Amino acid sequence: MYRRRKNSLAGQLIKLSLVFGCVFFVGRYIFDQYISFNPEKILSDSLISRKEFSSKPIEVISPLYKIKAYLIEEKSNPIISMSIMFKGAGYSADDENLQGISNLVASTLSEGTQSLTAQSLKEFLENNAISISFATTKDDFLASILTTSQNQEKAYNLFKEMLSAPRFEDKDVLLAKQEIKKSFELQKEHPKNLLSLEFAKYLYQNHPYGRNPLGNWDNIAKIDKTDLQKYVQTHFSKNNLIIGVAGDISAEDLGKLLDKTFGFLPETPSINFVRKAKIDFNRAEQNISNNNTGQNISVWASQGVARSHPDFYPLYVANYIFGGSGLSSRLSKEIREKQGLTYNIYTYMTLNEKSALLYGGFSTTPEKHNLVWCLVNQEWNKFYEQGVSDKEVQMAKNYLISSYNLRFSSINNLSEILLYMQKEELGIDFLQNRNKTIEKITPNDVNKAIKKYYKPQSFIAANIGKLNNKEKQND
Repeated sequence: MYRRRKNSLAGQLIKLSLVFGCVFFVGRYIFDQYISFNPEKILSDSLISRKEFSSKPIEVISPLYKIKAYLIEEKSNPIISMSIMFKGAGYSADDENLQGISNLVASTLSEGTQSLTAQSLKEFLENNAISISFATTKDDFLASILTTSQNQEKAYNLFKEMLSAPRFEDKDVLLAKQEIKKSFELQKEHPKNLLSLEFAKYLYQNHPYGRNPLGNWDNIAKIDKTDLQKYVQTHFSKNNLIIGVAGDISAEDLGKLLDKTFGFLPETPSINFVRKAKIDFNRAEQNISNNNTGQNISVWASQGVARSHPDFYPLYVANYIFGGSGLSSRLSKEIREKQGLTYNIYTYMTLNEKSALLYGGFSTTPEKHNLVWCLVNQEWNKFYEQGVSDKEVQMAKNYLISSYNLRFSSINNLSEILLYMQKEELGIDFLQNRNKTIEKITPNDVNKAIKKYYKPQSFIAANIGKLNNKEKQND
């Protein structure tokens, strides 16, 4: 009887997961279509363009340890998603002689606890329809939990044990290291990855942001169980803990759950301080010869702004117009559509805590490479000199407002948004105010941002492929 009930529950969750998965992938497919095929036109008459996100988060503070979380209670499905961040515990804060330890910890925390072997843990997760994962970024260490409301106690008890009593068995750590070593080898096989790694080193010089996200293999090979245990004990604490929750759980129950799951953590972490990155954007381009590359690939970066900066939204709109909107962007229209010189040219904004950037790139054949660079510079200078029109700004705002609800295509996305709302200190009313903020942006606001952040010769670039010696063309 118990086994049938357990299997039935697992089956129900699988069905629910498939539904949520379909919603996510349909939303992702729609998003990709919008980006690739004139997003403004597609959204102009859609129902989603008139939809408002009405759910309001609440701040939950646990009764005993005063642990805070943002919660959106959603009772329509018996599922709970929790997104967790240990702020500042990303790979840029790894010890100099332990580069890659945060990534190795993320790879091995789910490989067993003191009471469960790696195989037993996997079976427990499958039998109880629970998903737990870990990851590290430049700035932070992340975790996520997805469970049914019926199995939430099991899920959070297990998560607590994974953090408080990780197994770190030698054979599991060795397997994780072998997988990481394969990843190092794969990085070398793909020119785009190689360019990204070399550009990061060139861009950031000796700053930790220039490190390989995987770490340093010589360091990783020497890391042992003691190192891993010390990392967990020193990097995860109440003081750098941020939590976002969405799903079938009340504020009262969540408060108790926070104390029970995270109350054992130390009050403060012991993490290396990472300074702000200082970048010289006037340095010459970096060229990486690679005659085996089918196409030349180029990337560039210029000064951006933090998420909380007053210039963020005007620059956000400017980036969308210049290169962030797929085929409808200025770069794509001029270089792809009119000239037929590339299939792929783009820009986006990065929001890394120690260095916010405007980032861009393209790929093309070697014989067209210099011409594409010339046109990129021409469009950059034209953008700076002439700015944008009222019509361009309004079309960009229409899309950025109308498409916003696509981000809530899954409950996982929603808990993650709640997480970053807290990290970036956007306020608990951000979901209701975000579109209103964009609506208030004027063409004058955007043009002021362009004058500040799109100055001629204000970006640094790198190229890989069959390259001819050339000087950057800015006219």
